[in-house]
Amino acid sequence: MVRKATHNDISAISELYREQFREMAKLIPDFIKEGDQSVGFLEKTISDDVSDILVYENDGIVVGFILLQAKERPDFDFMLPGKYCYIMDVIVTKAHRNKGFGTALMINRWRLLNHLSLIRLLFLTPFILTEVKTRMHAL
Repeated sequence: MVRKATHNDISAISELYREQFREMAKLIPDFIKEGDQSVGFLEKTISDDVSDILVYENDGIVVGFILLQAKERPDFDFMLPGKYCYIMDVIVTKAHRNKGFGTALMINRWRLLNHLSLIRLLFLTPFILTEVKTRMHAL
C-alpha cells in the first residue's frame, strides 16, 4: 500500500537510504560513500509544503519510498522557468525489488504532483551519474 510518510517512518526510510548508499558506494566509490541520510532532512521533507515522501508498506513494513521536491524554478539555467517536481530518490529494499513496489510508487506520485499543482517532472538518479562517469572514463 502506498501512503504519505509520517515522522514514524523516518527510521525505516533511514535504513533504506543506508542500504542504497552501500550499493551506490560499491558502484561509484570515487563519488559516493556509505553513510546515513540526515534525519533533519527527512523530518523537514515530511513536514514542509514543497516536498514529500511516499512510502510503500508491505505487510506493515516500509519496503520502499519515493522522495519528491517541488521547485518554482529549476537549478539549471538552461531550463525554462515553471513549476517543477524533482524525483530525488526512488528506493526499494533489495529483497523487495521486481515485485511492482517501485512502479506503484511512481504511479502514485501523480496524485501528489496534482496536489502540489506541478506541471513538469525531473528524474535524477544514480544511474545518470553512472552513465556520466562511464562516458567521462571513455574520453
